[in-house]
Formats: sequence, C-alpha cells, structure tokens
Amino acid sequence: MKKSTRKRTDINVKVGRRLKHFRTKNGISAEEIAAAFGIVKDSYMRIENGSTGLSGEYAYILATKYNCDMNYLFGGVVTDEEFLKVSELSKEDDNQRLSEILHYIADLVKGREVPD
Repeated sequence: MKKSTRKRTDINVKVGRRLKHFRTKNGISAEEIAAAFGIVKDSYMRIENGSTGLSGEYAYILATKYNCDMNYLFGGVVTDEEFLKVSELSKEDDNQRLSEILHYIADLVKGREVPD
C-alpha cells in the first residue's frame, strides 16, 4: 500500500475525529455515509482520518440527511453533553413545527367541509 503524500492539517484531523464520533454514536456505517456523498469508502475514510478536508457539499449532506450539527462538527460545541442538548433542542423545535403544520392542515380541512 502506498503511503499518502497528503498533509494532514490540524483542522482536518479534528473535524475527521468529530465526524467519526458522530457516525459511530449514531450507528451509521462508513459505507452509508460514503454512498450518501457519492464516493467510495476509502475516500470517505480519508476524510475521517484527516488526510482530506470535509467539503461544503458533504457538510450539507451531513446536516440535511443525518441532522449533524455543524457547530459540533467544526468545534463550536465542545462536549457530548452540549451536543446532545443541541440535538434535543433541535428535535423539540422540529416537533413544534410539525405540530403547527398539522394544526394548520386540520384547520384547512375543517374549513372545506361541506355543511349538512
């Protein structure tokens, strides 16, 4: 196997570690994320080990498909407790929005009912 000549920068290593932590904590395989990115597993593993940086496109996929908090991934949130708190608040916000949408739809349906 050829040794990589790519330089591992501190930020790429830190982001890669956090990405791996996020992936394993959520039970997501490296193959699944690689497929979502449209790359092979080896290329994904280079992101996790810091040889390759995480692109904006891949960060967007993580945020939208896997609900990965970018503050956590890029170092804005330091501890697991803070990460879990942020995740829980996001879920609560999502549940609140869903509830509001469902109430809105129910009101629309009621307004369209034919009177007896």
